[in-house]
Amino acid sequence: MGNATLRDDITRGTRFEFGRNWSKFLLLVDEDRIRRAEMSLQKMFEAEDLAGKMFFDIGCGSGLLSLAARRLGATVHSFDFDPASVNCTAQLKNRYFADDHQWTVEQGSVLDVNYLQSIGKADIVYAWGVLHHTGHMWQALENVAKAVNAGGALSLAIYNDQGRASAMWRKVKQTYCRLPSSLRWLILFPAFLRLWGPTTIRDFFRGSPFH
Repeated sequence: MGNATLRDDITRGTRFEFGRNWSKFLLLVDEDRIRRAEMSLQKMFEAEDLAGKMFFDIGCGSGLLSLAARRLGATVHSFDFDPASVNCTAQLKNRYFADDHQWTVEQGSVLDVNYLQSIGKADIVYAWGVLHHTGHMWQALENVAKAVNAGGALSLAIYNDQGRASAMWRKVKQTYCRLPSSLRWLILFPAFLRLWGPTTIRDFFRGSPFH
């Protein structure tokens, strides 16, 4: 599975281009955001640092958590199916850890068993908000579980199935992906009202609109 498959999925409207969003997010990455990312890992793994640990960032996205793990002393292997996300992570690496041999960034798929076998195992396998986007979540879960060293940690975040609500949002997202970019506001505007309208109104009456 490579770039051709990704482009085909995007053309069919079955895959969202996360990498494009992460490219915009990079403009917001500063020392405060990096430090908060570091603190989230310190809290999650109950450790001041990750020195001596191998850290896999699966579906690395912007690369922020990879950067945080590397700054905490881990040896990091970051990969993503979306080449735009790979590029985002590579930009962060070049910005903060240029020519560092303890941080690898490359394109790869969590569904590619041969690829996972080629990179070995890690003390920490991190797949936050990723596996449910593969289209084969249970296979992805099985694959990442095998990538964890004995006594290591597997850190996951996946969508909670809320029944009818999840089915509704799946249709909304599929419709968004299938629309031409010029018409996607037809989905974004009502979705914004549904998700943030009540909060915006409440903040307005509290005297802190858009807080």
